[in-house]
Amino acid sequence: MPFRTLVPPRSLPGRHVRWRDLDLRTHQADFGAYRIHWAETGAGDDALVLLHGLSGSSRWWARNIPALAARYRLYIPDVVGFGRSRVPAYTLPDVPAVASVLAEWMRGAAGEPVHLVGHSMGGQIAIHVAARFGESVRRLALVDAAGLPRPLTARHVMRFAYEVAPPRRWGDPTFLPVMLGDALSAGPWTVLRALRHILQDDVRPLLGEIAHPTLIVWGEHDTIIPPDHGVQMRQAIRDSRLLVLRDAYHVPMVDQPHDFNQALLAFLAGEEVGE
Repeated sequence: MPFRTLVPPRSLPGRHVRWRDLDLRTHQADFGAYRIHWAETGAGDDALVLLHGLSGSSRWWARNIPALAARYRLYIPDVVGFGRSRVPAYTLPDVPAVASVLAEWMRGAAGEPVHLVGHSMGGQIAIHVAARFGESVRRLALVDAAGLPRPLTARHVMRFAYEVAPPRRWGDPTFLPVMLGDALSAGPWTVLRALRHILQDDVRPLLGEIAHPTLIVWGEHDTIIPPDHGVQMRQAIRDSRLLVLRDAYHVPMVDQPHDFNQALLAFLAGEEVGE
């Protein structure tokens, strides 16, 4: 699969956006046994939901919010177990259950079908939402999404845990304080339990059920979830295209925010992006 980048890599606007400087409205509400905290901004006609990955929070989208909010109403939750939506580790639901909670939250918060973007674990959750609650989704973007099976031997699980723990191989070092702060806030037991849920969940049977236009975005240098997983998802999802961003690692919306924002906005506008 050939690489494609939208602009030459360089220092671009978006890298120095700080969460506290964004114009955000924050909310919380209970959905069953779980309390969801989320941020809202933007005033567009269409709703766009952003789901963060393992050990993260809504803050991971800070570099993307200004560009996206100029055209869409953004809903950015802290996924159950993380950020301000923390729960005791032993009560953390598995991936299908989290998807059900977030689908209910989407209906309550946005009140209409949304464009759905998920990164890593958030992408895995987004696959469940799109396949099982398809009426809630308009367009889908999967960013270095988890969900394809890996060996579950103790050695492979420990190796994967070692790789996903910040700050190893996470790209832009200026974002590491946010990553480390969120991981410490969640706590090791929550992260490990979530990791177990991720590895036990196989999304392959769901990929053929996705009927939405789908953009799959991958960081060229992702060593945590290899780009080959993006190729497999591209082959399994009918109406999908794959875009590999150069000079990006596992969090391409952080490493190359300008490229990522351009690509996502073009895709949401109906343009063909990727291969």
